[in-house]
Amino acid sequence: MTYIIPLSGVFWGWAVLGERLAPSAFAGLVMILASVAAVGEMGLPSGSRANFDPFGWAGRLVPERTLHTAIRVFMVLVCSALLVVRAGDWDDYLVKPLWLMESMVYIVLIAAFIMRTTPRERSRGLAEIVLPGIGALLPFALLASQPAPFVLARPLLHRGVFWTMTLATALTVWGMWTLRRSFSVTVEARELVTKGPYRYVRHPIYLGEILAALAVTVWRLSVLSAAVLVAFTAVQMVRARMEEAKLDRNLPRYRQYASGTWWFWK
Repeated sequence: MTYIIPLSGVFWGWAVLGERLAPSAFAGLVMILASVAAVGEMGLPSGSRANFDPFGWAGRLVPERTLHTAIRVFMVLVCSALLVVRAGDWDDYLVKPLWLMESMVYIVLIAAFIMRTTPRERSRGLAEIVLPGIGALLPFALLASQPAPFVLARPLLHRGVFWTMTLATALTVWGMWTLRRSFSVTVEARELVTKGPYRYVRHPIYLGEILAALAVTVWRLSVLSAAVLVAFTAVQMVRARMEEAKLDRNLPRYRQYASGTWWFWK
């Protein structure tokens, strides 16, 4: 419940009370989740950290199939609400295709949560559950810094940054749509996907997100943005490592597939 309270508090404040989701709110969420996770790690024996399993605990009271359905419905509602909010942001975008690509992220997320299959091995442990949540929120912390004057003073560079964000987000959308039946936020194993961008790189979603975050960092260059970019890249690297280990355990053909595709390691 400790992990859910800050997330649900911000969501219902926005949905019911009309509170604005400022960049500081997302930065605060990242700090809260990271702090709670750190305290939990220090307070638990090493064996207990791997046994952190909210889904399994809830499964003692509610059938797992019902839990999976509830998660799908909740995420579809959240993504639908965020998509509605984005509809009013059209005029704020200098490069309109970027608005389209960022909106497509929520559309594809809705499709993925509707279509995805039951995991062969679901997420367990603080690292597999909390770290992906931190990774999902960290990019919003980049918006806490103001746009860099040297970028705003150069229209070509300014547009170039936004077009880089557009192309990087398009790669993320392509990866998410290709993965949709196997998509997950936390570290889980479903089906092996080798088509689309996965023919060339094992983690196109993370690659697109890192490139987009790099472009945002250039646009809003500051010490804080640079630190957030480094932290975000590190989180995605660790997340990819954990996912690959789980996929290797559950999918016999994964090791052969991984040997022929690129990431930051072979």
